[in-house]
Amino acid sequence: MIGSSVGSYRVVRLLGEGGMGAVYEGINESIERRVAIKVLHSEFAQRPEVLSRFFNEARAVNRIAHPSIVQVHEHGHLPNGVAYIVMEYLDGQTLGERLHRTGGKLPMRTALQIAWQMAAALAAAHEKHIVHRDLKPGNLMLVPDPLGPGGERVKLLDFGIAKLAADTKRDDK
Repeated sequence: MIGSSVGSYRVVRLLGEGGMGAVYEGINESIERRVAIKVLHSEFAQRPEVLSRFFNEARAVNRIAHPSIVQVHEHGHLPNGVAYIVMEYLDGQTLGERLHRTGGKLPMRTALQIAWQMAAALAAAHEKHIVHRDLKPGNLMLVPDPLGPGGERVKLLDFGIAKLAADTKRDDK
């Protein structure tokens, strides 16, 4: 993938990989916009239930539109049929990485600031009838934000297995 294009973005490096896909850093060189591009592994390209769950993430976060939830810019399929999502690039560390670095302990003030921001993001999701269902330290990104409490902003990631209760309600009508 590195060196290839996804829409108007050139893929520059691998950021991480999991069982379902990989996340790359991309850049639109004409406007110098950095993004994260989540690409579903090719073996899942022909599985409608996996594709639905993958694209569910884009719909879920855009319905919520909260500053503590990662923003999705677009989604689609590559020419080879592989699905992708283009998201906001976050330059920080996960809560899991921070906890590992600090021996599993955080100052009380930091822990409360993280919990408060996470709770606000989850409340916004629940207002839109969206349940995250995969809340863990690896899905909370801590990014510098001079206006955020303690100079950091928590960003909730990975709504791929979120339950969209609003869809269920629409289907019942």
